[in-house]
Amino acid sequence: MEQKRYHIVIASFLFAVLTWISVNLREEYTIVKHFPVVLENLKQGKALKYPFPKTVNVRFKASGWSLTGLYLTPDLRYSIDLSTLGTDDFIITAQDLPDHVKLPVALQPIEVVPDTMILAIDDYREKRVPITINLTTTYKLGYGQVGNMRVTPESITIGGSRHLIESIASWPTVYQKFDELNTPLSIDLPLEEPTTPSVKLLHNSARIQIDVQPFAEKVFTGITVAAVSIPLNREVIFIPPKMDIIVRGGIDQLAKLSTEDFQVSVNYQELIADTTESIQPAFSAPPEIKVISKKPERFQYIIRKKL
Repeated sequence: MEQKRYHIVIASFLFAVLTWISVNLREEYTIVKHFPVVLENLKQGKALKYPFPKTVNVRFKASGWSLTGLYLTPDLRYSIDLSTLGTDDFIITAQDLPDHVKLPVALQPIEVVPDTMILAIDDYREKRVPITINLTTTYKLGYGQVGNMRVTPESITIGGSRHLIESIASWPTVYQKFDELNTPLSIDLPLEEPTTPSVKLLHNSARIQIDVQPFAEKVFTGITVAAVSIPLNREVIFIPPKMDIIVRGGIDQLAKLSTEDFQVSVNYQELIADTTESIQPAFSAPPEIKVISKKPERFQYIIRKKL
């Protein structure tokens, strides 16, 4: 008896649920369905001339019973047959939806986005473009970047229609930010996804390497000031003859430097043109080193015949 009552309860519950669903599906609903765009019969060595969307978004308004078919039918897609498409522009509008989507029931769309697509065939091209790094870093107090950022690869190959590819000068990575760094950074940074299938990337990431070290300062003394392009019968005496500097950089980096890594020089023609009898020489240092001070900044000089 108890078993029979249990079956009656289950049956009553299922009947109530089905009745509720049946009543509700008679009501009108508005939904948005996203159909992936699929290109068919594109000829070898050809590409679409203009950008086109990855999906077509369609808004329908109909009874629940009618709309149910959209969810019960797998792999609905927006298909475009390119077999007869040429170099002339061909326009697809919202009214052409039934020609491209095989709807399971007769549904009338109330909005199609995009409502217009312009298609044409162009030659397929590939070219290499440099990667643009979209990265922000901050460092813990006393730490900093040593040397240049290393990017591998530095450029990538992109492919697509000649019309689109010719206008692309570089390709960016996605944006990422790293704060309070105190150790070297080595990551694979994804490249930005193309906004249209008309362009494709033959590589999808770049490896970024940044050497991070504790920063320190170091004094280098006795860097000789040299005159360049000086005539054979002349010599220049600088007063004082040498420069002292203070530089900042990574600890390991500073340990490898010597005075030979820095050059202080003056072109002889600048001395001839000078009227102040005091000149500021050109100074060069390794690019990753920051010069804090130079003493002295300016030098007096004497030009005389070589003995």
